Amino acid sequence: MSAGTLYTIPIQVQGARIKAVAAYGGVDIKLAEGYEHGTTNKSAEYKAKFPSGKIPALETPSGFSLFETSAIARYIASLAPNSTLLGSSPEEAASVDQWVSFVDSEIFIPARFAKWLCLGQIPYNKAVDTNLRDRVITAINVLESHLATRTYLVNERITLADISAASVLKHSFESIIDASLRQKIPNTVRLYNTITNHPKLVSSFGETNFAEKALQFTTPAKDKKEKAPKEAAAPKEKPAKPAKEADDDEDEPLVPEEPKAKNPLDSLPKSNFNLEEWKRAYSNLDTRGAGGSLEWFYERFDKEGFSIWRVDFKYNEELTVVFKSSNQITGFFNRLEASRKYLFGSVGVLGEANNSVISGVFILRGLDFKPVLDVAPDWESYDYKAIDLSNPEDKAFFEAALAWDLEVDGKKWADGKNFK
Repeated sequence: MSAGTLYTIPIQVQGARIKAVAAYGGVDIKLAEGYEHGTTNKSAEYKAKFPSGKIPALETPSGFSLFETSAIARYIASLAPNSTLLGSSPEEAASVDQWVSFVDSEIFIPARFAKWLCLGQIPYNKAVDTNLRDRVITAINVLESHLATRTYLVNERITLADISAASVLKHSFESIIDASLRQKIPNTVRLYNTITNHPKLVSSFGETNFAEKALQFTTPAKDKKEKAPKEAAAPKEKPAKPAKEADDDEDEPLVPEEPKAKNPLDSLPKSNFNLEEWKRAYSNLDTRGAGGSLEWFYERFDKEGFSIWRVDFKYNEELTVVFKSSNQITGFFNRLEASRKYLFGSVGVLGEANNSVISGVFILRGLDFKPVLDVAPDWESYDYKAIDLSNPEDKAFFEAALAWDLEVDGKKWADGKNFK
C-alpha cells in the first residue's frame, strides 16, 4: 500500500530528496497524476489541503496532509522498516536533524537566492550576490572538514542527513559551485557521488549537470534604436522568443517584472546638506578639533531633512571574538547597499572576546530610520534610538562613535566600520 501521494515536478531537488528517502527506506509513494504546476497548486482544492500552495506536498491515504520538504522527508523516513535513516540512538537522531537543518539553511537557501539573482528573478545586487556565495562556500567547508575523517555525516550508514545534503549539493553543483570550487572540496564531492550513485538512489537524483563555470548575472542588452527607413518597408516577422528554461525552484513564484519604483525618500523636500560631501569630509579630515569633520558637520547639518540614530545590536550575548563581530557589521553594511545614497554609518565592536557589544550611529535621509534601513533582511536585529544633538549625552555619544573612541558600560572601542 502506498504511503501517500507526492506532489512535485521532475526538476525539483526538494522532491528528489523525498523520493530518494522513500526509495532507500523501501517506502512506496506515488506521484500525483495530472499535476500541473502553476495551475493545480493555485486551486482552492489544493490550498484546502496545503495552505501554502507550494510543492513538494504529501497526502496520505488517511487524508493526512503535509508540506515542507524536511517535514515530509522525515515522515517518510520514520515509516521505513528496519531503517536507520533517522539514526539508531537519541544522539544520532539529533545529529541527523542538525545536519538537515544546517544544509537547508546555510547552503540551499542562500544558493537558491544567488541563483534567482543571476536569473533576474529578483533585482540583482552585486554585494548581496557575493555575500550569498560566500555564505554557501563557508557552509560547504564545514561539511568538508567534518567529512575528512568520516564516510557519512552521522554514522557509518546512510541517513536522512546524507540524502538531504546530496539534494542540496545537487542544486549548488549545477549552478554556483563550479569545477574550480569542487576541486577544493573532495570530501564533499565524494559524499555527493556516493549518495547520488547508490543503486537505490540513482533514479531519484537523476543525472547531475555539473557547472563548469559558476552561474553569473549578465546585464540584459539594451535594444539599439533603428533609424527610420526612408521608405516604408514591409513589416518583418519577429522571431519567436525561446521558451524560458525551466527552473528547479518553481515552488516559489517568480517576481514579476515591474518598472523601477521611485524611492519615496527621493520625494522629500530638497536639503542643503549634501550627504556625499559629508562622506568625503569625514574621510579626508580629522574627526575632532578645529577644521575637523565634526565642525564641518555642525555647520551644515539639516535636522529637518536628515536624522541621526544610535544603533545597538540586540543579541550581544551571542558575540564571540572581535574579528567575527566586526565581520558581522560588514555583512550588515553589505545588505544596506541599496540605501547607500541615503545613509552614512559608523559602527564598532566595543569590548573584548566573549564580552563585547556592537554599537554606533547612522546619519540618514528623512526623520524615520525604517525606510532607509529595512532594505537589510537583518535590520530588526538592532535597536534604534533617535539622537538629539541638543542633549549633551547624545552629542557626546555621536562624536565618540564618529571618532572611534566610544566607550559603553566600560567597554572600549576595539574595531569599527564605516558605511560611506
